[in-house]
Amino acid sequence: MFTRWNKKNVREHHRPSSPDDTLGIGERLRNAREAKGLTLAVAETLTRIRAVYLEALEEEKFDRLPGAVYARGYLRTYARALGLDPDELMDAYPGAFNAPDEPIFASPPTEVPIRPAVPPSPLRRAALYAGGVVLLIVAILGIIGYQQLHQFAQPVPKPTPPAAVGEPTPLPGKAEPAPGAPAQTGAVQPAAPQASARIPGGGVELLVRAAGPCWLLVSADGEEVFQGFVQAGDVRVWRARGRLTVRVGNSEAVSVLVNGQPVRQDPHRHVWEETFTAP
Repeated sequence: MFTRWNKKNVREHHRPSSPDDTLGIGERLRNAREAKGLTLAVAETLTRIRAVYLEALEEEKFDRLPGAVYARGYLRTYARALGLDPDELMDAYPGAFNAPDEPIFASPPTEVPIRPAVPPSPLRRAALYAGGVVLLIVAILGIIGYQQLHQFAQPVPKPTPPAAVGEPTPLPGKAEPAPGAPAQTGAVQPAAPQASARIPGGGVELLVRAAGPCWLLVSADGEEVFQGFVQAGDVRVWRARGRLTVRVGNSEAVSVLVNGQPVRQDPHRHVWEETFTAP
C-alpha cells in the first residue's frame, strides 16, 4: 500500500518540535509581539487591524471577532507582521476558525413597536372646544371695544358753529329779546340738561336707557362711578348730591333723562359729554 502525502503531512513530518508548540495561538502571538518590543497600538498601526481584535486573538476570545472569515484573515496578517508562519498556526489549531461566519451583530436588532395614533378623549375634545369658544368671545369683544374707541376718537364730520363756552341753551318757547331791549345779565338756564324735576332729598338723578351697544363714562360729584358698555334693553340710574357728568360714545343708541326730564342730544354729535348739577 502507498501512503498519500500532502503538503500538510510533509510540513508536519519535517517540522521540528519547539517549545512554542505547547503554547496556544494567543500566547505565541503575544510572545512574538513582546519579543519585538511592540505594543498593541503599534501593532494596530502595522497591521491596520483594530487593537481590540488583536487583543482578542492574543486572549483567544474569538467570539469578539466579526466572523470566522475575518478571524482567519486577521490571524494571517498579524502572524506575518510578527514574523510567524500563519499556515503553521492555522494547521496547528484547525478547529479554532472553522466555525461558520456569524453576523457582525451578536443579537438581532430589536424591533421598536409602533404605537397607533390614539384619538383624543372626549374630555380633551371638550376642553379644546371650550378654549376655542373663549378665544372667539374675547376676539369679538376686543373688536367691539376697538370700534367704539375708534368712533370716540374720530373728529366730528360736520361741526356746529362755535359757541361761547358755557353758553346756556334757550328754553323752548321763550321769546327772543327785541332789538334795543336791555340785555339780561343773568344766565339763562338750559332747558334739557337743567330740567328742574326735583328728587327727594335734593341732588341730581341720571337715567340712561340703551337701545343698542354703547360705551359710557359716568362721574358723580367728581368721582368715577361707571365706565363700560351697556347693551340694548339696559336701564341704568346714577345719583349725586351736586353734580353728575356723563360721556356717551354712541348718542344714537341711548336716551338720557335727568331728574325725570329727557335731555335733547345734538344729532350731529356722535360722541358727547354733559355735566348736570342739582337744582
